[in-house]
Amino acid sequence: MHRRIAGFARLHVALHGRSAPVYRILAGAAGSDPEAAALLAEYSRERDAGQGGIARSLAHDGALRAGLDERGAADIIHALMSPELYRLLVSERGWSPRRYERWLAGTLADQLLPPR
Repeated sequence: MHRRIAGFARLHVALHGRSAPVYRILAGAAGSDPEAAALLAEYSRERDAGQGGIARSLAHDGALRAGLDERGAADIIHALMSPELYRLLVSERGWSPRRYERWLAGTLADQLLPPR
């Protein structure tokens, strides 16, 4: 399961590395442009679906730590894999994408999986 989570983190970093500037512009424009707001809403729906799939997969495989259900796992994944957190740590705080990826994989594993 740790490898699977590391793969999700790697994919997340690759996607956000390419889309972060566009996301920032889209999020900024969404407050005053209905088309930008619609695009941002669609992006959010797709993100929820993809990240919900990660939680569903882990729950289906019985991999979640005790006391954590699929919904709780989806909430944790949603927060930790947010474009805002990527921007904060990589763009604003100067983390390298690789450092962020390692941190994300470890934090997701710590929060979602039973202790080793």
